[in-house]
Amino acid sequence: MPNDIAAKSDHVDLTVYVPCYNEEKLILKTLDTIRQAASGFSFKYEVLVFDDGSKDRSADLVREYIQKNHLEGQFELVSEGKNRGVGANYFRAAERGRGTYFIVFFGDNSEPVESMIKMFDLMGKADVIIPYIDSRFRDTKFNSDHRGFLRRATSITYASFVRFLSGHRLHYFNGFVMHRRENVLKNRVPASGLGYQSEMLCKVLEDPNVTFLEVRVSCWSRESGMPTAFRLKNVISVAGSLWRIFSNHWFSPAR
Repeated sequence: MPNDIAAKSDHVDLTVYVPCYNEEKLILKTLDTIRQAASGFSFKYEVLVFDDGSKDRSADLVREYIQKNHLEGQFELVSEGKNRGVGANYFRAAERGRGTYFIVFFGDNSEPVESMIKMFDLMGKADVIIPYIDSRFRDTKFNSDHRGFLRRATSITYASFVRFLSGHRLHYFNGFVMHRRENVLKNRVPASGLGYQSEMLCKVLEDPNVTFLEVRVSCWSRESGMPTAFRLKNVISVAGSLWRIFSNHWFSPAR
């Protein structure tokens, strides 16, 4: 970790938001992976697990995990029994957190420890650290997106669409982007679904003073359960995000 963000005893360098919805088979693996990735760094971090109205034992398992590993004060479970959506809870977690930087790792354990380490290693090097998965249909030996064909096709199409709508020439717009937490709080968007990150990222990058770095990472399919990306509620939310990305970039008063 860079010396310029060395932690004080009462200071948190990084807030990690972990969204969780019916992830009883994977949530504890996710928490283990985060701890493993962070173990090689000296920064001070906190983990906020937002149980989004799970119907399984996810919340109970997280509560037991925190107690068993004596993580009180560093790990926190937020469970209110209401499904708000990953995007809505993203901003609630940013409000609740104390870190200088803010990142999301999903509760399905799809981010490998090596990818987390790459992100942690760049903390403090720019205002925004943007991971990208090199999704490919050809030259697959260089592919770092190990999800199924449909998910890869969706990611490639979505990223191309956001580039066209926003004018930003990034490799990727979703995933576990690391922001300065103050920028998250200043650029809140109304999205509740998975389009929240691309919408907010495009909004943040409209500021020419914001610096960013991109880093190539790997991504894996979830080990069990169904992904939420194609649920109707999320599709509608993402469509709203895409419209706002387009209108904010091309029709904002500042242009």
